[in-house]
Amino acid sequence: MFKFKKPNQHGVWSMIILPIAFGIAVSGFTFLHIFLYLGVLAAYFMSDQVFFYLKKRKKEIGYIYTASLFGIIVLISFIPIVLYKFETFWIFLLMIPLSLINAFFAKKKNERAFTNDLIAVIIFCLFGVISVLLNTALSNINAWLPVFILSFMYFFGTILYVKTMIREKKSIKYKWSSWIYHLCIVVIGLLVNPLIMIMYLPSLIRAIVLYGKKIKIMHVGLIEIANSIFVLIIGSIYLH
Repeated sequence: MFKFKKPNQHGVWSMIILPIAFGIAVSGFTFLHIFLYLGVLAAYFMSDQVFFYLKKRKKEIGYIYTASLFGIIVLISFIPIVLYKFETFWIFLLMIPLSLINAFFAKKKNERAFTNDLIAVIIFCLFGVISVLLNTALSNINAWLPVFILSFMYFFGTILYVKTMIREKKSIKYKWSSWIYHLCIVVIGLLVNPLIMIMYLPSLIRAIVLYGKKIKIMHVGLIEIANSIFVLIIGSIYLH
């Protein structure tokens, strides 16, 4: 019997959408971007079923059956991409050991660990690199590196911010790490291009202003969705 675990990581949706959209802004849209989005979505559902299975004391094989179905969709989606642009194969290959690290944390029931969050961010940012490579070469570093860096800088800050709002809200270390980091990326943005500063400025404001406030987890998520839409729009304008 198939079993399905409903996703509960609301921040994942912005990680699925934003890096690939940044890639489209840089190199243009192709029909294979539809396959890429479909594959990333299926890969997320697949891994979510597997990780849930790994961390449950009572193993229910139904989650693995469901993961297998999503795995088929992943292959159907990603194989045409690799056949069209073989350079993407090396990026997909790099994701395998990173995903195994995520599986390790799931097995240890420590999915909220900072390192696990960081690995997940890297994986999703790599999909942004693939998005660029659909219309350019891997050797064109000036095309794909900004997509990876801008995506990573935003999501890394989000990790720190969410920690201060939920699980580490009493941690002085996380508070100052979040504030200093967000201030740094705004200053760096100002030095590189005013659009980058504008893109990260709301992140700095919400990291400082909302700290210590009693906000429901759902509202934290809604605020971050609005922020990610802003980052997507300004970032795409800058990259285009």
